[in-house]
Amino acid sequence: MERTYISKIKMEENKETLLKGWAEAIRDLGNLIFVVLRDCSGEVQLVAKKDSKCFDEVKNLRREDVIEIKGIPIKNEKAPNGIEVRIVELKVLNKAEPLPIEFSGKISTDLSKRLDYRFLDLRNKRNKKIFELKSKIIYFVRSFFNDREFIEVHTPKIVAQGAEGGSELFPILYYNKESYLTQSPQFYKQMMQAAGFEKVFEIGPTYRAEKSHTLRHLSEFWGIDSEFSFIESYEDVMRLLEDLICSILDNIKKNCSEIINYFGIEFPEYKKPFPRITLNDAFKLIDRDGTDLSTEEEKLVGERIKKKFKSDFIFITKYPFEVRPFYTMKNDKNKNLTDSFDLLFKGMEIVTGGQREHRLNILKEQANEKNISLESIKFYLDAFKYGMPPHGGFGFGIERFVMQLLNIKNIREAVLFPRDVERLIP
Repeated sequence: MERTYISKIKMEENKETLLKGWAEAIRDLGNLIFVVLRDCSGEVQLVAKKDSKCFDEVKNLRREDVIEIKGIPIKNEKAPNGIEVRIVELKVLNKAEPLPIEFSGKISTDLSKRLDYRFLDLRNKRNKKIFELKSKIIYFVRSFFNDREFIEVHTPKIVAQGAEGGSELFPILYYNKESYLTQSPQFYKQMMQAAGFEKVFEIGPTYRAEKSHTLRHLSEFWGIDSEFSFIESYEDVMRLLEDLICSILDNIKKNCSEIINYFGIEFPEYKKPFPRITLNDAFKLIDRDGTDLSTEEEKLVGERIKKKFKSDFIFITKYPFEVRPFYTMKNDKNKNLTDSFDLLFKGMEIVTGGQREHRLNILKEQANEKNISLESIKFYLDAFKYGMPPHGGFGFGIERFVMQLLNIKNIREAVLFPRDVERLIP
């Protein structure tokens, strides 16, 4: 008999059906035993009566035993989803030991303990839905870029030089050479512009050795990176990003309403064009000064923009060169500023991007200004010698987007197996 998934159970009403899954809950009423069976598609109530030939086997079930049952789905308005399955045969495929954590959500468990047993924690319906949505978002992103004839690329994750420099690199031994886990695919997606690909995107992991214990930082995270050629200004990059964000949100509204409703969240307010303000004006908005926004200041800006423009998204532009990487294009009118931006979503930076410097002589000057050895990035600079078009792009943090969309308090909940300063296993 072919297995039926629980989500399709109503189509099998009054027919003997094969189901497989976990015994999520067991309620013994003496002459009647109810079992909630869970598989990857949903849950259904099973029932065994005293006169059933497998009653004793059902009675001996433990929570989270893996079972296979043959049963008959019967309409029952009192049962969850209006249907229950009368057990005809039961086979225990694997017994479960007593559970080390409670993952049902009925009892609060410390996040650190939950992450120690993450494979169990992810059996929680809410936690699983985070990753169902994340999977859908990746699908929507790929569809967006494919529709615009972007090429998906896969750049190296073991590199000889960091794109951002500094102490945020994870050194590794690559045979007899020192190398690093990539901070960003930046160098390589720019080299794809020299290769004539013109429009590229990548969805992949990034590594940052930030000794940060905040609720929004990770040592390993996944990003959506894009780079494209023949732009007129960094406005072209912001327009592409607006289109991408709106496409993702439109698709979530259309195709993932059940997940959104489950979380009971207020859907973001968004409309093109997203508001744009300079960093200087952002500081004026919150009556402060500085060269970069702190976490607290980003939140304040987000709140005030929402009140003023009715938007959960805001572009902050014209960052000082001192806080931007050497490859960022300086502004024509003020060389202390750059043609770059951050995109805030509900008061958190989720995207950084802008126009890149494509003129080799200026790029070298800017690398020198940042005290970066030209020899160490020779492989990258060589790509600018033989015809590099004007180009720009962005890096978009997937986990931060999911975190803000679902109002998750800690970014680690948006990662299957988080890596941070303390955690290397599981």
